[in-house]
Amino acid sequence: MSKKHRNKKITIKGLFKVNKTHYSIITEENTYSVEKDLFDFSDKFAQDGDEVKVLFIWARHPKAKLLSVTKRHNKYVVGYVKKINSSYFFVPLKTKFLIKLSGKVNEESLVKAQIIQLKNTEVAKVIQTYSNSSENDEAIIIAKYNLPTEFNSEVGCELQSINEPSKEDFVDRSDFRNLSTLTIDGADAKDFDDAIDIEFLNDGYRLYVHIADVSYYAKDNSAIEKSALDRGFSVYFPQSNIPMLPRKLSDDICSLVPGKDRLAFTVILDFDKKGNRKAFKFTKSIIRNKNRLTYDFVEDCLNGKVDCDENLKSYLHKMKILAKILSARRFLKGSLELDIKEPVFIIENNEVVNIVQRPKIFAYEIIEEFMLAANKAVADYLKNKKKLFLHRIHEKPQTTKLMNLVSQLKEMDYIFPKKTNAKKIQKFIQSIDATKRGIVSKLILRSLERAEYSLEDIGHFALGFENYTHFTSPIRRFPDLIIHKILSRTLLNMKEYPYKKLESIVKQVQKRELVTEAAEYFAKDIEQARFVGKYIGKTFNGTIVSMIGSGVFVELKEIFAEGFLPYSALKDDFYTFFEQKQMIIGRKTRKVYRLGDFIKVKPTKVDIYEGKIDLELEN
Repeated sequence: MSKKHRNKKITIKGLFKVNKTHYSIITEENTYSVEKDLFDFSDKFAQDGDEVKVLFIWARHPKAKLLSVTKRHNKYVVGYVKKINSSYFFVPLKTKFLIKLSGKVNEESLVKAQIIQLKNTEVAKVIQTYSNSSENDEAIIIAKYNLPTEFNSEVGCELQSINEPSKEDFVDRSDFRNLSTLTIDGADAKDFDDAIDIEFLNDGYRLYVHIADVSYYAKDNSAIEKSALDRGFSVYFPQSNIPMLPRKLSDDICSLVPGKDRLAFTVILDFDKKGNRKAFKFTKSIIRNKNRLTYDFVEDCLNGKVDCDENLKSYLHKMKILAKILSARRFLKGSLELDIKEPVFIIENNEVVNIVQRPKIFAYEIIEEFMLAANKAVADYLKNKKKLFLHRIHEKPQTTKLMNLVSQLKEMDYIFPKKTNAKKIQKFIQSIDATKRGIVSKLILRSLERAEYSLEDIGHFALGFENYTHFTSPIRRFPDLIIHKILSRTLLNMKEYPYKKLESIVKQVQKRELVTEAAEYFAKDIEQARFVGKYIGKTFNGTIVSMIGSGVFVELKEIFAEGFLPYSALKDDFYTFFEQKQMIIGRKTRKVYRLGDFIKVKPTKVDIYEGKIDLELEN
């Protein structure tokens, strides 16, 4: 850390975010992170999305103190009614804060409460009581994060005039219904944002990226557009979702469903044989999805594991060739890809029957590379036209965070590159043993900034792009929808949106993205805790993937979930935590546990709505 920041105290205002191991305060300029053990709530409490004022203390291990909550994201809070001695208190989820209850309560329960501000204190009034049944999971998430689920009557009136696209809607559109258009999505997807086509040219490749033309239906200042901005994003849970648009649009009229004529905004990209982009064009279009494919089917088809129409297999093989070329070129130029694992929930009869790690298959890369190429082309075109638009930015890491990372990795016998950039970090990650790559990736991720939306053009550090935006998912992301409108206006030489309008949109989507992310993580935590709860006392193989002052997080092998093993549960000795070395050492036995060690553990207890899985060592 730089000397000027050492032990410096600053007061910051921003959005509060709860993470698994730490809290973050996200301001317009920076993200400030503090380990949970080092955050002082000082007789107050804050939750995801709250606007807060915090005293932040720069140090090797930064500390923070909550000064005030200036604006609550939600006037209702979900938590537990708990009995302490002879009195009942309300304890918001993921906090230890006790709030006095107004009114009589005579049993412990999970509730939704309204926080009422009195002169010198806050009290909680119980509004609704929940059981621990999985049938209540979605309602609890919706209540905790104040997620809008209903559309108003004005939206309903506008929907009545929206029907299947017909000849009147096809005017001045390119007709691509003769192409072999396909979509590649998850097996349970209904909101198909994107479809693709490819042609081999004499000197390279022509890629068609067809994106649902949502802007045709969500007119400027319409009730549909306003409701989409209020939501900002669709919210995806393991077994369901809350759409940004009414389902008539998200799952049908806008969705590029198979066998139906659909309106699209198509990006046509020409590449040479080395993957250099030679030309691009944008056009409003009509398409028809000929093949609704899943990622698993595409992977199996390309690898000869399933019977697959030869023409389709050849078409997919062409896409694979181009995607490989684009991927290789992107990483050569300086993209970064951390080895961050994601859970996949296996659902049968509306019940989670297993949780596995998302497999690394090339079918995902085909879509990823093609969407990146389309997004980049749109961003480059708008920048060249000197237009004001929403950029997807990822700032360079803060020097203080990088210095802490370098010091920590050095103690773990890793030499992190100096004067770092994304390309050097990628090379460093690839040099690490595959069994430790995911763990080191998590440490690096903690040191990077959050990607976000901005009107500033400062580039995308992780992608290695000087200029980038989001265009390819307008059904589920409002920023993409507004980019469609900005691009349309630019192509038609129409007047730009005012700066204040776009600035207001940026602020709204930044807040909604935080809330959406938090709700989705909470939903996953609930499902993981509920599922692991069926295996209390069973022995699992595990890997220590994160260490903090009070214990270690262990990734289970047989079920893809993380549990927490507190140091207090290690009964054979008193252990001292050495953060920089990422290890603990027993005072008497000198026994050592390090990040990445393999251990055997047993779940002892789960708290479903805290998303907590408590572990103990086997024997």
